[in-house]
Amino acid sequence: MARVRTFIDNPAKSRLKAGKPVLVFNVFESLRPSVIKIVKQTGYDMLMIETEHVLHDEYALTNFIVSARDHGLSPLITVPTTDRLLVSRLLDAGALGINLCHAETTEQVDDLVRWMKYPPAGERALAMGANVDYQVADAEAYCRQANEATMLVLKIESQKGVDNADALLAGQWVDAVVFGPGDLAASMGLHGQWRHPKVLEAMESVIDLALKRGVAVEPAEFPVDRAGYRKQLKRGLQVFGPTRQTEYELLRGAAERAMAPYR
Repeated sequence: MARVRTFIDNPAKSRLKAGKPVLVFNVFESLRPSVIKIVKQTGYDMLMIETEHVLHDEYALTNFIVSARDHGLSPLITVPTTDRLLVSRLLDAGALGINLCHAETTEQVDDLVRWMKYPPAGERALAMGANVDYQVADAEAYCRQANEATMLVLKIESQKGVDNADALLAGQWVDAVVFGPGDLAASMGLHGQWRHPKVLEAMESVIDLALKRGVAVEPAEFPVDRAGYRKQLKRGLQVFGPTRQTEYELLRGAAERAMAPYR
């Protein structure tokens, strides 16, 4: 029997499905080759690319996505809407997943599935370019592989999202959950207090639901040492890394440490 070629895969999603953790690096503005190379060299699995709070040149973003995949990284795009024009074009540009911020309703999840997945699972229109590494691909095999490869991630960052979490996570195609603690705290009337016990409790309630349903999830608070990391791994958490920090926050932290001897 002839072997079916692999036209698209998602290394990070494969790790999650195997029960392994993924390390995620968040990028806001720095769509540069140096970022991709350093992120890969330092052991990350996924790039989470922000489009809610920043504007990107589409040409530069496409190049960044393609380069990320060429280096074995899984590019995940954070989006503010389930609009077809946005979601489908990002996937056609080579993105391997969509992270919906302010996820609150099952209707949003249904819309994402509609534009992320090819028939019969969804209604995504077929085009073959960066999304298939510019190969001449067998359409049936590619569409089937793409439906399995693309990641649907929900970012819960409101009380409504917490309240609806069980229904949100019940979706067949939901792969992972991350949090926006700052906006979650604000929605609870606790502006700037994302470590408030009520905010942490809300995130923990979602984590419990995710673990129960077998959906990958990040911690409410990230580990500060190896022992903490192992404890969270043992609990079943799989998504780690500076998902709530920008690359310029990380740069500032490193720059300040470098300045410490001179102050």
